[in-house]
Amino acid sequence: VPRGAQGEMAVIRGEIAKKKRHFPLRKLFQTAPTAIHRIKPVLLMSPISVAQFLAPGTIEFDMLIFDEASQVRPEDALGAIARAKQIVVVGDQKQLPPTSFFDRLVADEGEDEETDDEAEALLAGAASVGELESILTLCEARGLPSRMLKWHYRSRDPSLIRVSNREFY
Repeated sequence: VPRGAQGEMAVIRGEIAKKKRHFPLRKLFQTAPTAIHRIKPVLLMSPISVAQFLAPGTIEFDMLIFDEASQVRPEDALGAIARAKQIVVVGDQKQLPPTSFFDRLVADEGEDEETDDEAEALLAGAASVGELESILTLCEARGLPSRMLKWHYRSRDPSLIRVSNREFY
């Protein structure tokens, strides 16, 4: 943890000392990005939280890991991917796809017409990003290297999967 109370650390210590009227997280990340990174080098955030709380250009990720990637839409992941030097996408096609529960379906008049980009993608034999369900299917469609796990932490002891099934599913 950085020492002292000057510069970015003065901002962080001041925010810690406050009882109310704290900076919004987005402003705190803009004001003290280096100190926050030294205090908390690993961030656990959803792609939407990255977009909401981290202004573009404030933080670059050394590595970005998508877990349960079959449930993350490509358009939601793009902002986080743009900030990363490298990505790891972890998932299983047998898992549930992203939910569309909150989506509104709006039919366009020109829905059946192909755009120039879609036509070029068809000629190249590639699916467009909008056609792919998840970041996992996008990576597979682009032919990125993949590996299968040789073991899974829950497979070591059946009680671990029972807890997961009971508590979450």
